[in-house]
Amino acid sequence: MEPAIPGLPPQDDADHDLTAAAAPTGPQHVRFGVPFNGVVPIWHDGAEITWHRPTDGTDLAQVLGLGHVETEDGPSPVPEGWSERVETGTLLPPTAPDADACPVLDDAAAASGAEPGCAVGPVLMLKAITPSGRRAINDPGTGAPVPLSAPLSIEEAMGVTAGDFDITGFSVHIARLMLRAARDRAILLFTLRAPHDPEAHHLLSAPSEVDDDGVLHFHLGTLLEMESGAWEQAQHSGGMALLDLDVPYASLLADTRTHGAHADPAQQSLDLERLVAMAQPVVDAILQPGFPFALGCSFIIPD
Repeated sequence: MEPAIPGLPPQDDADHDLTAAAAPTGPQHVRFGVPFNGVVPIWHDGAEITWHRPTDGTDLAQVLGLGHVETEDGPSPVPEGWSERVETGTLLPPTAPDADACPVLDDAAAASGAEPGCAVGPVLMLKAITPSGRRAINDPGTGAPVPLSAPLSIEEAMGVTAGDFDITGFSVHIARLMLRAARDRAILLFTLRAPHDPEAHHLLSAPSEVDDDGVLHFHLGTLLEMESGAWEQAQHSGGMALLDLDVPYASLLADTRTHGAHADPAQQSLDLERLVAMAQPVVDAILQPGFPFALGCSFIIPD
């Protein structure tokens, strides 16, 4: 018998139309899973996840998890003097604008089955909390609406074959989360949303920091059985696999030949392959259960 898929309703309820079941009838408070393949997992209050693509070209992997969007206290137990922050938004019912006012769908949205000239799904209202966030989602200060596709099936979100999963884009997003955690001296926490359970369950935590020499330090810990790749070097204690990563920030910068030998490091871009390599041990762990569409993350930060 196949295992239940995280985030889906019980099997007795799973055969009815997902789109009809998930359409909000009023404003809904929501949280977010880790974006993948241009898709954002919407974590509803309860045990349900729905998957959507923005239909206006917004890349939510450039927005979510990076400290741009308003947050609230998370549910995880934390040490005294720390708080868990999880990002939130408001899901609004579909609207029916004029055909001329509908956005032109990008290729990903069109592939999901969205049709131009009509409202195809709910609207996600995000409120930015930083100037960079306002720029990322064009938030004038009162919130920014992001039109979404109708709910997608897992197959539509993930693709037909394993090769359809954009592992490079996913890994780069994880690397950016790691960089933020090190900058903020935060604990980066990855979770998995199990079936019929409104609470997410711990997969991996990574206390992170950057020292005065510009070296990033990540202290990875997981209860998963990790034995391959970088995890071959892990220590084991209390049922956990523990792995320390030390990454000089300068090693992540693109080749100086691109910018000149005396380029200002602040103006240099990050090297894609090096970001992916840094994130590889984290990616290996959080993908090990096999449910990339039900992953979440949060930041535990010092007060």
